Amino acid sequence: MTIKIFKNFCILSLDKEPGGISSMIESSAEALALHCKTLNIFLPYSILTNKNYTKSFLNIKNLHTNKIKYIQRKLLKIGFLSMSLRKKLEKANIVYVHNSNLLKVLRKYFPDKKIILFFHTDKIRQFKEMKYADKVLTVNKIMKNKINALYSNKALYLPNTLYSTKEYKTLKYYNRNYNKKSNLVIGAMGRLVKKKGFEFLIKTCKEIDNLELVIAGDGNELNNLKKISYNYKNIKLIGWVKNKDSFFKNIDVFCSSSFIEPFGLVIIEAMARGIPVISTKCNGPLDIIKNNKNGMLIEINNKLELKNAIIKLKDNKVLRKKIGLNGYNTYKEKFTFSKYKKNINYLLKQI
Repeated sequence: MTIKIFKNFCILSLDKEPGGISSMIESSAEALALHCKTLNIFLPYSILTNKNYTKSFLNIKNLHTNKIKYIQRKLLKIGFLSMSLRKKLEKANIVYVHNSNLLKVLRKYFPDKKIILFFHTDKIRQFKEMKYADKVLTVNKIMKNKINALYSNKALYLPNTLYSTKEYKTLKYYNRNYNKKSNLVIGAMGRLVKKKGFEFLIKTCKEIDNLELVIAGDGNELNNLKKISYNYKNIKLIGWVKNKDSFFKNIDVFCSSSFIEPFGLVIIEAMARGIPVISTKCNGPLDIIKNNKNGMLIEINNKLELKNAIIKLKDNKVLRKKIGLNGYNTYKEKFTFSKYKKNINYLLKQI
């Protein structure tokens, strides 16, 4: 694989809290670092002081972290670029941004510089900002096609990946115990917000016998979900988990019940561990899952379809094992970090 090397790349993000986007900043930084002599990454103070996040950067020798100061962030939001930040960005061959609202201000100061947007959402209202980007990297094909209908050939499809360096090097297909006699355990994970559909998932699982539901995560829907699951001992809200392997080892089926899901990184995390997945037909999962082959797809917010899918897997151990193995093979074929690096290399040749 021939790799083109640039002198300097810059990555810029204003997201203040670690989450799905920050995970992809990690992965994209490691992949992009292979293509430049110097990689400067600019992040808010709250991110750079999070040791669980920044320790991954220590493995990237040519990466330099830069704190976006409070005043710099405020200026960016109203359309101004501080002189100190401007001088650093001037050196970049390509500037990569993870927030669409940065595009206009960067284009104002750098009319001729290559600016690439990592587009992590399905928010169509952000399309108007994309006229200021040279390319837009989308995490699902539906958004890619919609953007290209508006801006010809501007969007490229770049599916997410699991981060490479430590945790995911040990991922393997677990030889799960499909003959156990205990209840089937459904697992779900994510921010406890309405768009993730956890209320819909809980209400569905309450109607199924001999079933356990374990939800990992935290958010503003926590109290509401506790009320809905009150007096149901088979439904557990366990908060954020530090050891994802431990969580996944103790579930039989993973369920993504989202109403909106641009990609669904946690789906890939389940597949990488050989766990069969049920997901709603959001834009991201539609690219990942082939129904009844490497997962099961249901209509969004359709209780009957979700109930039937869970019961189908609950009553059919052979199908669970088949879908789990096919999901694992999908991960190995399309979503490993090695595949992501090849995708980045291919995209850079088109930019």
